[in-house]
Amino acid sequence: MPSHQHRLKSSKPLQSLLLSSALLLAACGGGGGASVTASTQPANAGSSPAPAPVQNPPSTPAPNPVTVPVKDYSVTTHAIPTAAAGQVFSLKANFFDDGFVPPSPMSNYGFQNPIIPAVNADGSLDVAWLDYSGASGHAVSGLSTPGTINITHVNPDLSTGATTATSLQTYKLLGFTKDSNGAFYLAYNVDHPFKNAIAGDANNVDGNELRIAKSASANFGLRAWDTLVFGDQDNTKDMSKGNPGEAGLGMLGFDAINQKLVLYVSHQMASGDHGIRHQAGYFRYFNPLNGVPVAAGNGNALNMGSSWFYSHNFSPRLLVDNGTSYLLAHGDYYSRQLGFAAYTYGGYTGSDQTQFDKSYFAIDGNKGDNNTNAQTGQFIKLNNGNFAMVHTTSQGRAARDVRIVIAGGSDGGTQSSAWLTSNAANVQAIMPKLEASGSGFLVSYGLWNSSDRTNKSIEWHFMQLDAGLNVISQSKAMPGIEFIADLPLLRFTSGPNAGRVGWVSGNDQGTLSVNLVQAPQ
Repeated sequence: MPSHQHRLKSSKPLQSLLLSSALLLAACGGGGGASVTASTQPANAGSSPAPAPVQNPPSTPAPNPVTVPVKDYSVTTHAIPTAAAGQVFSLKANFFDDGFVPPSPMSNYGFQNPIIPAVNADGSLDVAWLDYSGASGHAVSGLSTPGTINITHVNPDLSTGATTATSLQTYKLLGFTKDSNGAFYLAYNVDHPFKNAIAGDANNVDGNELRIAKSASANFGLRAWDTLVFGDQDNTKDMSKGNPGEAGLGMLGFDAINQKLVLYVSHQMASGDHGIRHQAGYFRYFNPLNGVPVAAGNGNALNMGSSWFYSHNFSPRLLVDNGTSYLLAHGDYYSRQLGFAAYTYGGYTGSDQTQFDKSYFAIDGNKGDNNTNAQTGQFIKLNNGNFAMVHTTSQGRAARDVRIVIAGGSDGGTQSSAWLTSNAANVQAIMPKLEASGSGFLVSYGLWNSSDRTNKSIEWHFMQLDAGLNVISQSKAMPGIEFIADLPLLRFTSGPNAGRVGWVSGNDQGTLSVNLVQAPQ
């Protein structure tokens, strides 16, 4: 398919996502301990010549769809009432945006998760969600006026729920998690003291401050602490961090081994006074007792290491397991790749170095194109310690196809990969997700026809893979369901639905849906 530059045509809430190649006139940082400072980059980095063709390890070809049996998959949807608390994000109402080029369904930018669930030990859910009742039209990248964050507790049998208004208001929901003691943590953004309404001014930003709050309950009116992470500075000043969630999203996790809260979020920062604001990832540990950030080792500047993790970093992902924080990065400039990295707490505090930082898909084209022709999906840790991840790309394909990768848990290196689809031109695979299923995998994805950019119809599909990444069955198009673009599938490990795979979404009625999928046996 033709290559397009990501750009926006209208809408104030989305204008700040316009990231031209001029962003890259100075350094945009990098992954792990290999980050570089602005002074090391050439002055004309934004107009570098086309690099040599990128070579990715060969992947198993996609199967012939005719030879893969179509079997009956079923989805059970539990509609959870949210009373008069507000309106939950809906895919049809809030996601599609004609301002994105390519359109939002196939954008390489990540989008905030307006719904974030946490699975409890008894099989119940606590679901944080941002009230979209005040949204005017599309609001895929955040609200134009702050909305209330609510938390709905869903019973283990998924029959009903009870909703609590947290008292926190935000433009974007940038993270939600719980710790082993049941405490709640929310990441959100609010306006900074330098905000103005001057067109094109760096301080004309909705929600420049990133904050994290802790509460013993879903009601944050009596929160334990509320920490300013960054964003209270004048955005025209050198090293002024802000714009949390810009062209990406935010995530919180809890490291039970080291008893630390973990944050991974996209953001922007100025390079020089009145300089261009560059976009990158930001990774930090926090003390859960008082909300104080844990300093990274090595005294790295704010444009290095974990403070500036990949740039541009369009769609970060976080998974905390057994004392290690595993990260996916969607790099557009430095490094221009889909990356898989890991931080240990000791490596972070000692020298701000990753345990590993590897490419699982090298992206061709010029650095800083703001167009990677790819979309990051979900990743999971396997019982053998390795990882599985899915993504889409049109690189070398007729349209965007789904690819699965198995990577080593100790070194991050790609061990095997396979193409799962072989789509015709204009039939784009979007929003890929996966979970373990038996000895193999369950994969979900959407198909969207890009020949009509205002098309709001998505066909949702599932497929089963064996341990060798071979497709053993596929579903017909599944009607009546929807997904959140960057929200993963989840697995219930206990309770009435132990072993089941599902996900949380909105619906056409503006309430929550908890969905369970049953693959054919």
